[in-house]
Amino acid sequence: MRALALTSILLAACAGTSTDAPTGPTFASVHDRLATEATRLFISGEGSSGSLDAKRYTSAGWVDGTSAISISSGELSMKLTGDQLSAQMFDLSLDPIDLPDSLFGQPARLTDVRVTLASSASATATWTDNDDATATIPMKLDLGWSISINGGVTQLGAQHLPVIPLDVMLTGAGDHVDATLDLHGDGTLWSWAGLIELSKLDLSFAGATVD
Repeated sequence: MRALALTSILLAACAGTSTDAPTGPTFASVHDRLATEATRLFISGEGSSGSLDAKRYTSAGWVDGTSAISISSGELSMKLTGDQLSAQMFDLSLDPIDLPDSLFGQPARLTDVRVTLASSASATATWTDNDDATATIPMKLDLGWSISINGGVTQLGAQHLPVIPLDVMLTGAGDHVDATLDLHGDGTLWSWAGLIELSKLDLSFAGATVD
């Protein structure tokens, strides 16, 4: 009986002092979180929208057209150092891009399209409060892709794109960060032998932490 009573007392004491195991660090604000650690934003692609201009040189001159683009998935990692918001990792996969039939006179599309950050980039962040900020980060991006013309697929080598600005708008709280993101590229983004060019990229999407 004495052993049973002692066991009951110990169990009651443990129940009275137990706490949930910690789930991770807590942050006072979006600013605090970004300043403390690199913050990963996952991009689902849901609600993404954009367009890409393409043109091809023919005997009759340039033939151009505009294709709709959307995101399959992606990820962006950012860190705040002083007033500088830096993109430390960016990896974006796009859905296949159907090119206008006028470009090649037959069905063509870009497949396996992936855009990655070539090197980290940063810009000054403007904060309206500790949870809301904007910045425009000059992104140095690499492009990997394949082109399919009338069913035949050709893998194209990795391309170094010119700097493309990424407009970032952050909001949320310390335990969750949301971002509205826009890539805008003007001028010639890629060209081949003076015959094919891609230009004027516009892409809008959203990212968020998964906590």
